[in-house]
Amino acid sequence: MALTAVVRAVHTSRPDLSLRSEAVVGAVLLSGGSIGTAGEVAPYLGLHDRFELARLLKRERLPALHHLAGWASVLTWLEGTESTECSLCQLAFRARKDPAACYRIVKRITGLAWLEVRRRGSAWAIRRFMAQCGGGQSSPRQSGTWSTRRGGIPQQTLAGPDGLLRRDPSYRGKRGRE
Repeated sequence: MALTAVVRAVHTSRPDLSLRSEAVVGAVLLSGGSIGTAGEVAPYLGLHDRFELARLLKRERLPALHHLAGWASVLTWLEGTESTECSLCQLAFRARKDPAACYRIVKRITGLAWLEVRRRGSAWAIRRFMAQCGGGQSSPRQSGTWSTRRGGIPQQTLAGPDGLLRRDPSYRGKRGRE
């Protein structure tokens, strides 16, 4: 599957994404990796700094910019390997990158070694990437919002039929008690 199809799939599965977030995801995927540092990208999106970009991506339930770039690299390398039968080392040399760094990126992003990722194929990697981007999930407003209680313990609140926010009944609190 070409990366343009992945971009379309992200836009289709996440219609709630803002234009800025769509632009970031599209640019990263179509470039095949990094589009610059968050500090360099933020002004092009009309944002003040890298922190505002990070908050935007987090609010939209997207991975951080460097993580998106890592996924784009992995997907590009898988596409290259499947179409040309080249090894990751050969692809890295062609792109003037250190092969060891490429193998580390694959391990950091997927949690698996390159040979295992290659064996599972690009369809598996695309499914994992889409899951990271929240593909197939409803928007945060529909599924509830996450807040943090004192002590850093997450708690999900859900909107009831009357529109009031209620705590998720499955949440058990610290050490299993309320």
